[in-house]
Amino acid sequence: MQILVGPADAVGLEPVAVGIIPFSVVSEGEPYLVQGGGDIVYSQVLEEEWGTYTVNLDMQSTVNGECVGTGGSEVLNVSIVSSGEQMVEVRAEGMQGDYPWSGTQVLDLSFPLVDGATAQGEGWTFVLHLSE
Repeated sequence: MQILVGPADAVGLEPVAVGIIPFSVVSEGEPYLVQGGGDIVYSQVLEEEWGTYTVNLDMQSTVNGECVGTGGSEVLNVSIVSSGEQMVEVRAEGMQGDYPWSGTQVLDLSFPLVDGATAQGEGWTFVLHLSE
C-alpha cells in the first residue's frame, strides 16, 4: 500500500509512505476467506535555517475478505481498515507547535486475481502481489 502524507508533501518532503499488508487464505472451501494485517511507519524531517518540520505517521491496517469465482474470473473482495496517528512538529525560533491527527478509514476493494492488480483513490494506492 502507498499512502500520501499530505503534511510532508506540502513542504517538499518524500510524500509517500509505503507498507505491506500480508494476508493468507484461512478457509479450505469456497468462498476462500482471507485475513491479514500490517503497519506503515513513516518519519521525515525538514531541517532549515529557521528550524525543523517533522512528520511522523504510524498506521495499522487489517484486511478481511474472500476470493470467489472460477476459471480465470476469480476476484478478491477485501475490506481494509486502516487506523493511525500522525504528528507534525514545528520547531522554530520563538515557536513550538504540535499538530496531532488520528483517524480510521475503511476501504472496500475488489481485485481481479492477477499479480500486480491495482486499486487507487485520492491519496492511496494498493497493489496486489500474489505468492505461489
